[in-house]
Amino acid sequence: MHHDREDTAAQEEALRAARDEAAQVLAELAAEARSLSKAYAGRTARLPDGSALAGLVDAARRAEEAVDIAAHDLATARGEDA
Repeated sequence: MHHDREDTAAQEEALRAARDEAAQVLAELAAEARSLSKAYAGRTARLPDGSALAGLVDAARRAEEAVDIAAHDLATARGEDA
């Protein structure tokens, strides 16, 4: 059994790292969305550029895909049908 644990350690670490990255991107996305929401609600004279938000949305999609791939790789390494 110890041997199986060593075989999946890299995949488990990759999944943890992917989840951490996704959480960080989502936190940045939430902060940017709140900032834009306040600016739009306040109807400031100069509305902020939404391109940062769009970039974060793309980053969140990529992070979600990375989590899915890492979870699949871990399941495969464990011999599970994912």
